[in-house]
Amino acid sequence: MSTSPNTGTNTASQSSILRLLLICQAEGMHSRYSELSTEDSGLTARGWEQTNILASWLATHEKIDVLICAPQLRSRLTAQRIGQAIGRPVVVQQDLPHQPRIFPSLPGGKPDAHFRFSPLHVEEQFGSNGAYADFSQRMAAVLERLIEENAGKTIAIVMDGNGVATALRHSLGAPDVSIAVNHTSISEVSWQNGRWCLMYSNRMEHMPQPVVIKAEATNDQAAGAEAKALEEELTQITRVYNRILASSVNLNDQGRDHRLRHLLRFASLPSGLRVLDVGTGNGRLALMLAEDGAREVVGIDISPAMLEVAEYLRAISDAPSAQRVNYRLASAQNLPFRSEGFDAAVCRLVLHHTHGPDALLRELVRVLRPGGSLILADLLAADDPVRRATQNTIEARRNPSHVAIYTADQYRKMVTNVGLAIDNEAVAVFERELEDWLSDYQSEPANRAVHYASLTI
Repeated sequence: MSTSPNTGTNTASQSSILRLLLICQAEGMHSRYSELSTEDSGLTARGWEQTNILASWLATHEKIDVLICAPQLRSRLTAQRIGQAIGRPVVVQQDLPHQPRIFPSLPGGKPDAHFRFSPLHVEEQFGSNGAYADFSQRMAAVLERLIEENAGKTIAIVMDGNGVATALRHSLGAPDVSIAVNHTSISEVSWQNGRWCLMYSNRMEHMPQPVVIKAEATNDQAAGAEAKALEEELTQITRVYNRILASSVNLNDQGRDHRLRHLLRFASLPSGLRVLDVGTGNGRLALMLAEDGAREVVGIDISPAMLEVAEYLRAISDAPSAQRVNYRLASAQNLPFRSEGFDAAVCRLVLHHTHGPDALLRELVRVLRPGGSLILADLLAADDPVRRATQNTIEARRNPSHVAIYTADQYRKMVTNVGLAIDNEAVAVFERELEDWLSDYQSEPANRAVHYASLTI
């Protein structure tokens, strides 16, 4: 296949130097679940991990002036995480063209992982001269405009692999070349002295050794110790919930759905709200909130594996309301949202995982608009100190990420301390089979030798 060569001529100032970083979006659900739509599916667990590593690397190795992304969900999620790390807003470029990657198939019809990141061939990806020529022309028009508007700056564009490959071909005037583009890879072209220069392609040096975000150096030893403790706490929670998904997860748990419906009836949130679902897990509550009339639901979790299941359930849902749900990889202690951006927040079974519930609640208050609602549901401790200690011991053996459960009076004090007024409260008791309750977190068999447990929210 051949197309008319494009010299990559640009109208930007001949004297200005412009850097164009072409970033491939992280692994999307369609890469693993071919039955899902390519248009509106999010990231896999690995995709979230890739995005986190890439964002951390860019924050320490690049100075990006303008951050742009394609309108597809996978590109937006990748760019949003980068924007959080580098402190830049994301501009969604609606006219950036999109061509889903076509994977080579085995005789059985399934994508062959061995060839998943083989070079992208124009013939294979677009099928005809006309289709590629149209795609290339639309890509060129967008790039020329962006470059003219941002002369002398470093522009990062997040899009799919075919978009990156086409942008490289356009810049180099090489329409027939096959180009390898891995998930979260970085390619750079630079406009210098009136011509394009290829600096590198498919750069992946950020991936071999994951970058762990550490607390900034500080003279305040107490603050440093607190940051380290929080990091260890989040790591433990992530490990536990990733393990649950690695073993098994019951996506049709009627008992859990019953408990969630009970919570929604208690909350009685009006329709039309923008709602934050904290600790969304498999996303079932987020989908229910949308079904009940929420205008938008954003679910956050720190477990990439949980988010993959949540995204899968959202993507296969036939309910139109599922399109109003989206997910983010984020901790409740450091929400990546502007202040006063939500009408309501639901925080279910999260507080007992943290050593700093007050700080977590303050962060939730920050993102709620004045007059907004916080729905808090968690394990309830006995007033008697001995019984409470026993409850904590049992829960810690069942779930290693458990920290502490609190009494009703302790919960009341927490919420009033952060400036909230209590509108309503209730206690619900749900009976469960002991073995099912103990197996929720794939706990070790030895840790299941407990005599009694009662779960309340």
